[in-house]
Amino acid sequence: MLEDYFSKNIPIGVTQEQKQRLLAVQAALEIAKSNHASQFVANDMDAVKEHVSEVADAIQKALKI
Repeated sequence: MLEDYFSKNIPIGVTQEQKQRLLAVQAALEIAKSNHASQFVANDMDAVKEHVSEVADAIQKALKI
């Protein structure tokens, strides 16, 4: 999922930062989805909304060289 994080192939009208943020958020949502797949309830979605930005930030921080 993050294999294109540093790729220079960017759609027209999208910045490198926007593309990287999108990939980090997608990865964070996949983590949340896999963690809650067997126990999904409405409250889990509130927790995901609260923490997806933090997880995406952590993913981006970890990918910086």
